[in-house]
Amino acid sequence: RVRLYAFEAGNGKTTLVLAHGYPSDLCETLTFAGKAVASGYRVVAFDRRGEGRSQSPSKNALAYGRDFAAAVTHARRTGAERVFLIGSSYGGAAVAHNTTSLRVDGRVSLSGTRFRRGFGFNNFRGLARIRAPFLYVGTRRDPYAPLNEALRMFRRVGASDKRKAIYPGGDHGWLLITTGRYSAPSLALVFRWIQVRSS
Repeated sequence: RVRLYAFEAGNGKTTLVLAHGYPSDLCETLTFAGKAVASGYRVVAFDRRGEGRSQSPSKNALAYGRDFAAAVTHARRTGAERVFLIGSSYGGAAVAHNTTSLRVDGRVSLSGTRFRRGFGFNNFRGLARIRAPFLYVGTRRDPYAPLNEALRMFRRVGASDKRKAIYPGGDHGWLLITTGRYSAPSLALVFRWIQVRSS
């Protein structure tokens, strides 16, 4: 067992499970979380194992899928009718690569393409097993998520309902939907995408 530090806010029927990047903690999700709650969503955000205030396990240190499974289980047990995963940077990579066995209503990756060696487990073959709707949001000149890398990952996702939104510039992660140059249209896109798949 690993004790995870988390927070939740809002009381909507749709819960957004938020995953931070690296090196960071759930605090980086707070700006978006506030916008989501104001838009009628419930949010659950957590520090991944070994990061922030969550415990560092002696084994399975990179088993991030278990952390997502715990967050999704908590969301459903406390009333969520629909659950969407949203991850930024390495959190987005974890959403794509480490949650393929989870039953959720959709996945959003913000600049998350893959893990670099030693930071997590990539599961490129497993991407084909993703069936729930999938949205990738990125930029053309992001040095941490090169466009060709993002497109390769996106093509491997098995969902028939999948979409990508690539903006100019080099904004990365949560900046895409909070304070970046194109944050207004990209935030509207994410909320609209979720709303359509929540009805």
